[in-house]
Amino acid sequence: MSGPDSAASAALGESVLYPCWVGLLDFDGDPVAVTTAPYDVTFSGTGDPELDGVTFMAANPDMIDVSEVRHQEQGSDTVTATLSGLAGIDTELLNILGNPPLWRGRTSALWIMLYDVNLQRIGNVWRYYTGTMVAAPIKGDPTEQVVEILIESYLANLSEASNRTYLDQEDFDPGDKSAEAAIAIANGSEGAGLRDSGYSYGVGGIGGGGRFSPRFNYSAL
Repeated sequence: MSGPDSAASAALGESVLYPCWVGLLDFDGDPVAVTTAPYDVTFSGTGDPELDGVTFMAANPDMIDVSEVRHQEQGSDTVTATLSGLAGIDTELLNILGNPPLWRGRTSALWIMLYDVNLQRIGNVWRYYTGTMVAAPIKGDPTEQVVEILIESYLANLSEASNRTYLDQEDFDPGDKSAEAAIAIANGSEGAGLRDSGYSYGVGGIGGGGRFSPRFNYSAL
């Protein structure tokens, strides 16, 4: 798991910042790549093969919702990504989910990045959650049907919890303040200069994620 670079870390002291999330559901042949940034973003030079060369679309407010991410002592909780699943409108997605080899066990990832008041990115984009899709129940009635993609961390899939969390990073690298920065972002504006842009923030352990709607709160500018 990466963390904010020097530019992003320094920016945490600014008066106003906008955290924007980036999400990937790696469906075979038709991945969902979205962001809460106010415009589409194509990454390059990050060194992350799941970012570089990929265009992440500015999320439609009705497109996707991601539950809070909690990194606990025993490992990460299951994360849920909720997508529209209306027959006729979302037939392509429903067909993919009807063929489990196209999604089950494949990667889902979440990143975060900071934007300034001019809607320009500050510093890097860093990953704070990676897991695999394990289930996709369909819920609701035909007029409001949704699909819940359940995502488990690699740790939950492969082994027992290590009893280590991202908060322990500084124990191994005394100069690494990324856990501190992540907590500041997760807890919103207190002490971090973060403006509430309409997204939910985690408060138990390291939170994050939150709604991929609304797209961006321009009224906060």
